[in-house]
Amino acid sequence: MEQSNTLEDIRSSAVSYDNRSEPGGNSAFDTIKVKVAQGLKSAAATLRPKSLQSGEPSEFAGQTARWLDNAGGYVEELSVSKVKNDIQRQMRTNPGRSLLIAGAVGLVVGSLFRRR
Repeated sequence: MEQSNTLEDIRSSAVSYDNRSEPGGNSAFDTIKVKVAQGLKSAAATLRPKSLQSGEPSEFAGQTARWLDNAGGYVEELSVSKVKNDIQRQMRTNPGRSLLIAGAVGLVVGSLFRRR
């Protein structure tokens, strides 16, 4: 029963956090989102002139620039509720893989904190 209350607390805090961040607002999530999107698009802009040169590396530079630009656009459109819904959908469709990923992330984070 205590675990059920904890899950409800997490859900309600996620909903309240999502409701608090309005489009164009200045929440911490929005600030980080904008900085990451700008960084990705800046990296894409840096690679784009290199893609105009001839040769195989220029093809890779062009493809990488497109990927970075797409990733920047995805991050710009990202919202807390969308992330929450994507995670819930992923956990429902592939629960075993989701548990393995969560365990691996836990091991990596635990080893990072242990080293400090």
